[in-house]
Amino acid sequence: MSVNGSSMRILLVDDVQMDRMQLAIRLKQLGHMVESVGSGREALDIYSQFDPELVLLDITMPDMNGFEVSQEIRRLYPDWIPIIFLSSHEEPSMIAKAIDAGGDDYLTKPVDKLVLNSKLIAMQRIAHMRRELKRASAKLEELNDALQQQVNEDGLTKLFNRRFMDEKLAEMLSWHGRHKLPMSLILLDVDNFKPFNDNYGHIEGDKCLIALAEVTKNLFGRSGEYVGRYGGEEFVVILSHTDREAAEMAADRILVAMKDMHYPHDYNQGLGYVTLSQGVCGFVPTGKESISDVYNYADEALYKAKHQGRNCFVISDSV
Repeated sequence: MSVNGSSMRILLVDDVQMDRMQLAIRLKQLGHMVESVGSGREALDIYSQFDPELVLLDITMPDMNGFEVSQEIRRLYPDWIPIIFLSSHEEPSMIAKAIDAGGDDYLTKPVDKLVLNSKLIAMQRIAHMRRELKRASAKLEELNDALQQQVNEDGLTKLFNRRFMDEKLAEMLSWHGRHKLPMSLILLDVDNFKPFNDNYGHIEGDKCLIALAEVTKNLFGRSGEYVGRYGGEEFVVILSHTDREAAEMAADRILVAMKDMHYPHDYNQGLGYVTLSQGVCGFVPTGKESISDVYNYADEALYKAKHQGRNCFVISDSV
């Protein structure tokens, strides 16, 4: 909910209906958006939905008095907004108690029109600054998200980069080890990629990697599944809650997807399309494994897949 110019969203809380109606009319005549309620409970019920920029709060009310309402607002909503108490009491001790309860100012009933206008002008300045601060904070958060994405993203394929995948692997080894749950890692390498680049050129090579990245990412897009570029023409897939059998099925899905994709590669041992070799690790971590250990196990299995004719996967027996 938004308001324009110098108007504010004002939540008016007063159990005396006539006082509430008169003050609400005056506030609306000044151009403000007003939500008026007759109890502290009602005020708390609508607070988050209305998202006020100023609260005018009577002190003497049944059920919950103004001090209690103010304290509850401060407890529930850390995003500070001004609270001005309304009361017929003028004693300094009452004013001090209002400030201690989280109030920011104090108006004596019946509210003088000139004093009210002056207070509202001051509150409008605060509301304007809060809006500007919120806009600046939102923009900063947007920039931080974009920066974080750049930090975690491979520039060519837009997959996660190796730094992110290393961090995620370490995190998942620890978590799965602690809970004694299975996980898997698959290391993928494009078969005969050097002949592809040599014959089609590096620009076409980049296009090929981008296409492979897109297909692989689409295969593993659920929660707990991460696809990254390991480096060059190598990719890595990390799968949470995935045992050895499920890892084998995942590797087989990759082979089928490559065949269905049928990306042209006339220099790939007569197959005519791009294929991948895979080293697969499916295991229950102890939590003590290093990421280099797991990568080495997958790399050894990948090496065997290459020597078994490529376009296949090998399951590691090391873990």
